[in-house]
Amino acid sequence: MIVAAIVVAFAMFATTALAAYTHVGTLRQGSSGSQVVSLQTTLGGLVADGSFGPMTKAAVMSYQSSNGLVADGVVGPLTGASLAGSMMGGGSMTYPAGCTSSSGFSPTTGLSCSGGSGSLPAGCMPGYLFSSTTGLSCSGGTTPPPSGLQGGAGSIDTYDLTSGLSNEEVGEDAEDVKVAGLNLENSDDSDLSLTAVRLVFNEGTAASDFDNYASEVSIWLGSKEVARVDADEFNDDNDWTKTVTLSGAILRSGDTEDLFVAVSGVSNLDTADATDTWTVDFTSLRYIDGTGASTSEDPTVAVTTFSFESFATSADTELKITESGTANELVDDAHLINVDATDTTDNVPVLAFTVEIEGDSDVNIDSLPVTLTSTEAAGADFDEPGDIVTTLRLFADGVEIGSETVDGVAAGGADTQVVVFDDLDFDITAGDKVNFVVKGKFVALSGALDVADTIAAAFGETETDLATFDAEDETGENLADADKTGTANSTASEVRDVGFTLKFVSGTAVISKLADLTIATDDDQGTFTIVVDVTAWDGDIYFDGTNPTEAGTDAHNLDIAGTETVLASSVRSSTGAVLSGTLGTTGRYRVLEDDTERFEIKVTLAPTAAGDDGFFEVSISDLMYSLTDIDVVDATAVAYTFDLVDFKTPQVFLNGN
Repeated sequence: MIVAAIVVAFAMFATTALAAYTHVGTLRQGSSGSQVVSLQTTLGGLVADGSFGPMTKAAVMSYQSSNGLVADGVVGPLTGASLAGSMMGGGSMTYPAGCTSSSGFSPTTGLSCSGGSGSLPAGCMPGYLFSSTTGLSCSGGTTPPPSGLQGGAGSIDTYDLTSGLSNEEVGEDAEDVKVAGLNLENSDDSDLSLTAVRLVFNEGTAASDFDNYASEVSIWLGSKEVARVDADEFNDDNDWTKTVTLSGAILRSGDTEDLFVAVSGVSNLDTADATDTWTVDFTSLRYIDGTGASTSEDPTVAVTTFSFESFATSADTELKITESGTANELVDDAHLINVDATDTTDNVPVLAFTVEIEGDSDVNIDSLPVTLTSTEAAGADFDEPGDIVTTLRLFADGVEIGSETVDGVAAGGADTQVVVFDDLDFDITAGDKVNFVVKGKFVALSGALDVADTIAAAFGETETDLATFDAEDETGENLADADKTGTANSTASEVRDVGFTLKFVSGTAVISKLADLTIATDDDQGTFTIVVDVTAWDGDIYFDGTNPTEAGTDAHNLDIAGTETVLASSVRSSTGAVLSGTLGTTGRYRVLEDDTERFEIKVTLAPTAAGDDGFFEVSISDLMYSLTDIDVVDATAVAYTFDLVDFKTPQVFLNGN
């Protein structure tokens, strides 16, 4: 603009004026008369023609700028008073070197432009707000306290390193990993505004620049972020050192808080840089108290070491396989599998397991192998799992995610075969658990399948070691072998068209008779009872009613802990199941298809002789049943031996006399 150029042009004249002005009223461009002549004469460098034109306005603006007034070119009361007062006496005014007015400080000497002896505080230069050496205000006085600070002169009582932060690992592409902390204990005197912290990073074992490891450095007061800078601001030119300005970092009086340094890792850490260490040191902290006084202190704490790691190392990812849990055990424990005599049976669970991802990385499973193992009960109808199961399906939390054909030929006549579920692209979030179930499609008994053939399945460390198992972390790296743990195996289960489901109800043991110690042959007696529920499916079954024995000949087989004499044993139905034959010898209880009957298996025993006293316990080894209404004997009966480990009584102590 022309006016701006004129202002610059008149700047050289603004320091020389004649004392000829007396302010009477406001003058502006367009004014005229003797007062304008007085103004022009006082300003100097103008034709005193009494006409307030652009040149006069420019001269007024120059004067105003030089004297700390609003440079609007209007001679109002303030500008008029300044012209009348500061210019009296005529002649030239001389300002200190580097000054063009009496306000402020010289940019060349630091002396006050007022002509006094004042100078800028130590560490200050013109334009500085705070001293670079003392942290004090460059105005020469105290700094007005930030809004919201309460109290007077304040200080930090103690500085300590935050406990628990040492040798932290900053992972590849990790964000805001806290690597060091400064514990600040504020006095009760004043709130403090933390304004800056000076950080010094030093190479430990590192051989590359800091920004080859880190992308950002952030500062946190407790859980609040108060600063963030790019890592390349710590460089070789400044010896990895920087004073970081903080924002909104208020430490209230009497409070103790941690000031954290957090580092974010680069997304492409060089393999050679992995495991390298750095240290960080808090060398200065600046704060302002309630009076506005600024203080800078060296916390004088030790350096803190941290390292940069590959993503896999820092994420500490582990894929854990377990088969625990009631739902999984119902599938994996040995049991009878209900198949059809003439048709295929689909979606039969053959393996259940849980996968948990520990650590900080999500995991993607793209392929998962399962091993099938089969046994032939009778005949030679098949010799491989594919002759029992034609299809396997994989379910994750109830949703089908994969399906594979079981090719019998692929097993090559072997009893085991690995079936691979591929192209799954299934993600598991870090910290989550997913329940998997493998379900099979079974052939009919009229085909290659025989009654009592068995099938088992497994997924564990053997399978995860195979090249066909594909599990990757978030960066696309395959999980290391040591990061895949656990095994799930289903015990061989038997296929049948007609069978039953067995449920343990209870087990009890009581001393039913106390020995009379005055009688040499009198012993304690104990009564042991096991209660079970039997539910028949796809037909009626006949549950043996013969008195059970420890030998199990043509009867239910019991295991008895201790040296005992069995005084009595029995099988009774508490639900009124229909009995055929003679109770206790040839008897058998009929369980109708889809009905449930409850049975009590009871044994009364005593120690065999003196000195045989001790703890006694009764458990079931196997149960006998048949599919037709005949005497249940070993030659024609079916033995149920599946998952009976928990079918037992408590222990009880019996004295032998």
